[in-house]
Amino acid sequence: MKIYYAHPINLYGTPQEKRDIQLLDAMGFDVINPNNPSYQAEYLKRKEDGHPNPFRFFKELAVDVGNAAFRAFPDGTIGAGVYGEIMAVKQAGGLVIELPSMLECRVLSVEQTRAYLCELGAR
Repeated sequence: MKIYYAHPINLYGTPQEKRDIQLLDAMGFDVINPNNPSYQAEYLKRKEDGHPNPFRFFKELAVDVGNAAFRAFPDGTIGAGVYGEIMAVKQAGGLVIELPSMLECRVLSVEQTRAYLCELGAR
């Protein structure tokens, strides 16, 4: 199954990008990365040709792929471009998954988990 890898441009060419692609590959996905040189060339061509919204190319690509995995910024916020791509896929009825972030600082101890569950009313 193909999946579009939506991620902020500050991650292009980084070890995080490589890890994300390896994770998606290991899950059995055929990853479509907008950082691919041919996709970047098409975007730049549209930009140079004066296209009113050259970024639309990436939304169209994501919808054509049909599914998306995305990475938010480290603080959990999602940039406008990534949000546009994932919403386009979602609105087209595709699968959208978020890649895990900051797992270590979100983990509760056993005691914290029990206390949290009690606060939620679990028995």
